[in-house]
Amino acid sequence: MKGKVVWLFVLIMNLSFSQNIMVDNESKVSWNSERKINWGDFKSKLAPSKFSNAKTSYKIEIIPENVLVDENDRIKDYEKLTVVANFFKKESWSGSKDENLLIHERLHFDIAELFARKIRKRFSELKRNKESRFKVYSSEYSKLWNKGRNFQNKYDVETSHGINLVENKEWVLRVKNQISSLKEYELN
Repeated sequence: MKGKVVWLFVLIMNLSFSQNIMVDNESKVSWNSERKINWGDFKSKLAPSKFSNAKTSYKIEIIPENVLVDENDRIKDYEKLTVVANFFKKESWSGSKDENLLIHERLHFDIAELFARKIRKRFSELKRNKESRFKVYSSEYSKLWNKGRNFQNKYDVETSHGINLVENKEWVLRVKNQISSLKEYELN
């Protein structure tokens, strides 16, 4: 029975949000304050649609990849649990090389990092309370992931997908300030 629980957990983690913190420079970039994504990172051959000129593909992934959970829903080595925001080159595309569009797409990735930091903060709180149950971490991750998705959608609506340059600049400052306020949750 224990083996089935562990196997089920590993399968769920791989399907939903697993990834190793190692960066594969050919296919993904982990968020880093020093390394901004550029048009050369958008590698997908997908064609733009009438609704969009670019797509930034990202995930906030739980690491380490091979988390083990016992039959009591306890995560082994839960203290090591964290998340990383990754940009996926081969799933990201652009039909334009406009600098303002790049600023807009970069902010989508920055927003992913903002919510990764919020998740790291919440995980840190859980760890301080010696919480080790998988369902608790999974639930908190899901709540913040959904808030992040809503925030991303609001960003697109309020900036008209980056067309409203004044609003886009305001969003850049807002997100930058929020990321800075969570500096202690930046991955080293």
